[in-house]
Order: sequence, then structure tokens, then C-alpha cells
Amino acid sequence: MKIKANLLLAACFLTYATVNAQSGFSDDPLNAVFETGDTGRFWKAFDTMETSKGNPFADYMNDGSPGVKGFTPFRIINADSLYTMVKLRKADYLKTRNVLKGIGQKEKRAKAIYSAMKYWYPEAKFPPVYFVYGRFNSGGTVSKDGIIIGTEMLSNLDGVMGLVAHELIHFQQNIKGDDSLIKNTLMEGGADFISEMISGENINTGPFRYGEAHLEALCREFVTKLKNDDNTDWLYGTSKKDDRPNDLGYWMGYKISEAYFNKQKDKHQAIHDILNIENPMNFLKESGFLDPYIQDYTKTKKMKFEDFFKEYSDETHEVTFVVSVPDKNDEVYITGNQPELGSWTPSSIKMNRKSAKERSITLKIHLPAQFKFTKGSWDNEGNVKGKDSGQNIKIEEKPSKTVHYEIKEWMKK
Repeated sequence: MKIKANLLLAACFLTYATVNAQSGFSDDPLNAVFETGDTGRFWKAFDTMETSKGNPFADYMNDGSPGVKGFTPFRIINADSLYTMVKLRKADYLKTRNVLKGIGQKEKRAKAIYSAMKYWYPEAKFPPVYFVYGRFNSGGTVSKDGIIIGTEMLSNLDGVMGLVAHELIHFQQNIKGDDSLIKNTLMEGGADFISEMISGENINTGPFRYGEAHLEALCREFVTKLKNDDNTDWLYGTSKKDDRPNDLGYWMGYKISEAYFNKQKDKHQAIHDILNIENPMNFLKESGFLDPYIQDYTKTKKMKFEDFFKEYSDETHEVTFVVSVPDKNDEVYITGNQPELGSWTPSSIKMNRKSAKERSITLKIHLPAQFKFTKGSWDNEGNVKGKDSGQNIKIEEKPSKTVHYEIKEWMKK
């Protein structure tokens, strides 16, 4: 396989988590469609670069399919950004000019893969696959309009159907829970497990080889990390602390999903469960895959095996949260990983006005607590001083009665 699978898959992370199958798409696997018209528009613009007085890629952007529209945020950005990249890497784009030759045969293969998906998951929807040109920063993703492939990332079509199958699974997934490593691992590994079943291809072979060779040590490490919201060393990048490849979480999630599948008598129900995980920790427990390592870990922590799978303790602690805000007119909401913190609903718990630039609220919380501050929606999330941007704020040990935070700015999405 010559597609850079790790890079392609890592780039999908930004959008797949909230995309579910759309009701407007066909439920007939034989209606699988590959949309390649955007590539023709791209090369038309490319060929006029030397003679055009303006930006030749403006029409590519303006007249683009829903695939181009879906690839614009975070990836293409705008016509000027694309033009700059094409001029910089003109030779690299030229290498892909004929990469879609023979795509018709792959479209036939897609119908077979989609039919296998229909067998395993009868309620599946089958979106179009858009081949577009971007800026060498994403190999594929899903949007509300379908599956989108970054054609400039392809050196040939080897493995492209494994990638399409993986994205097809993401399109069906509805996995709940907070943004933890175990959830994200099950999201990616579950997609790898089912996509391999329906396509016969595993597009993440490097991490799989490494994972099998270092299974014991990796399982012990993963048990200590899986509840955190830090994906480092497991998904989308490594700290370089050892020779591990990117995206070992794909392998780990695959192994957990496989173990769950093998334990179930009703295999169709098992596939449904993998696609619709209600509670990632319960799913992990039911799989049994990490049980020996969890047992060892809980012994060292002097805790019960059953308690490991709880998201937080039964005991509560009364805490007063005080938050400084950038503007006196800011309204602040707190939301987190338990009902007492709004269960990640961004508008359920509004903080009280303590002074012009301070908001406060007193709550009884369970530990460990994970939470964020918003303006009432995820479109405006607080960037808290001293905390990593976008990551959950945590209280893991018994806190003081009052905790203080400062919101530096509101991050808009």
C-alpha cells in the first residue's frame, strides 16, 4: 500500500466526531457514487496560472461541489491560500494529475464494499464520495454532505477503497461520552475493525505491526492513560519518547472492538453496538480485552476492579467555582462530565454574577471532575489561563472549597 494512511486518517479527526448518516442519502449500496468533477475544475485553473490576471482558483472554489465546500474550513481555507500552496508545490500537484485514472473500477469495488456494509448494518446510509484538491493537509474526512478525499495526497489508488471504507464507518458512527482517549480510540479502532470486515483492507498496518510486537507494555501503558483527554502517543502524533509510530490508538481500538465482537453471539448486534457506543468505559469492560492489565493496575492503586470503570467516584465535594471574564457583559456557563456539571450540555448551568468581571457558582461534584466554561454553546468556549487550549479542565484530588479560574478569551468555532 502506498497511500500515507496514518496522515490521511489523522486529518479526519477535526470533523467526523459529530457527523452521522444523513437522511437524504440513499440506503441502496448500489447507488454508491464517486464525484470527480472538482478535479477537472482544479486542473482547468491550474493550466491558466501563467496567463490569468487574477486568482484562477476562485472559480474552482466558487463553482465547487459540496465536497469542496466541506473541505474549505480548516483545510483549503480560501482561494488565495490554495493558490499560494499550488505555486509552492506545483511539481507535487503535477504528480497527481492522472492519479484518478482507473477510478471507474474502484467505483465498482465501492458498490461491493457498500453492499457488505448493508449486510452488517441494514440501517446504513451511503453518501457520495467527493474527490477534491486541497492544500496537502488532509487526506480525507466526512461532512454532512458526504465523504471527501484530498486527491493531492494520493500517489496512486492502492488502498483508496480501504480509506473510503474507513470514512464510511465514521459516517455511520454515533459514539457518546466525553472527549477521552478511550472514546477516540474506540472511534478510530472501531472504524478500522468494521472497514476491514467490509473491504478486506487494513489501512493502518504500521501501528498494527508495532502494537502486536509490543502488546504487553502498550496495554499496561494504555490503562493508565485511557480516561484522559490527551491523545499524545496514541492518536494524531507522538511525543517521540520511543520509536512508536503515530496512531497506535487505531490498533488498540481495533483490538477492543474485535474482542467485543468475538464475545457476542449476535454478530449483527455486535456491529450495531460498535457503531453506537453509549458508554465507552462500559464497552471496554464488556470487551474484556484489557482485564488482566486493569486488575494489575487497580491492585497498585488499592481500588476495586469495578471502580476502575466508573467515570467518577460516588462521593461528592462541595466546591465554589469563581471565574474572571474578559468583558463585564460576559455570561458564563459551566459544563462537564457528570449531571452535577450539566453532562456536557453547554447551556444547562449558568454561573452567577459575583462582580463586574467575576462569575461564581457552588456545586457538589464527584472526582475526578472534568469541565469547561462556555457562553452557552460550543461556538464560544473559554480559553482558561494556565490550561491547554481546548482541553478539559480537571479536578482529580480533593479540592479546596473555592477554586479560581481566569478566562483569557472566548474561542470561536
